[in-house]
Amino acid sequence: MFCDLNFNIKNTLSKLFGLLIVLALLGASPVSARDFTIVASPQEPFKFRSDGEYMGIDVEVIQEVMKRLGVSYTIKLIKSDARIQEEAKKGKVDMLLLYSKKESRMAFLTYPEQSYVDISWNFFIRAEDEGKISYDTLDDLRAYTIGITKDVSYTTEFMEAGLKFETAPRNDLQIGKLLANRFDLVPLNTISTLYEQKNAGNLDKIAYLPKPLKTKPYYNVFVKASDFPGIAAMPAKYDQIIQELKSDGTIKAIFSKYLGDK
Repeated sequence: MFCDLNFNIKNTLSKLFGLLIVLALLGASPVSARDFTIVASPQEPFKFRSDGEYMGIDVEVIQEVMKRLGVSYTIKLIKSDARIQEEAKKGKVDMLLLYSKKESRMAFLTYPEQSYVDISWNFFIRAEDEGKISYDTLDDLRAYTIGITKDVSYTTEFMEAGLKFETAPRNDLQIGKLLANRFDLVPLNTISTLYEQKNAGNLDKIAYLPKPLKTKPYYNVFVKASDFPGIAAMPAKYDQIIQELKSDGTIKAIFSKYLGDK
């Protein structure tokens, strides 16, 4: 019986050793079998869940990127940004979605070159005023009443320009006040406002001035502490794919799906 047990152990070890050799020859390892883990905070229209499915601009862009990379992945939404960054520092995740560049983050995140999202705040106006109101400098706005929201961080230059303001307690009140002629224009988060007004059926009633009050690029970032096989080479491949998605119209089509053609 002891001889049979000894034979079975040797036989099992021999098969395991053979399997490891095959995996090595194929350039694989047991670690690479896991999914690439992507984490983000929920934020419409970029990443959110609807009827149990992940949806949003970033979700669809990443889906296309991972398909072209040939990488199996999992997306998780976590409400706490502090927790997300802690998970990244510990190497428990591989990528974070939609992060602006900050010096404090450079120690644990690798930023790609390519961004497809600029979070901008543009001045929204009524559709009938398009072509009548222009904005190149803040002096161009002196003749108008501008809606602003309490406790929102605008630019210092804007707030100290001596313009005429009407203040509201919440951003979600501003388009209604604009359409009710309470003021002439209002600076709002451009992408979020377009998404909200598309869902509200108001896109044909509003327009926005092309020059933003402020803007900042956001990136999908790679985690430096990640042990995912080949992650060091992924940012360069990611940049190439994002350029392709911009050139072939894929990203534009995804934005139009969520925001309309404004």
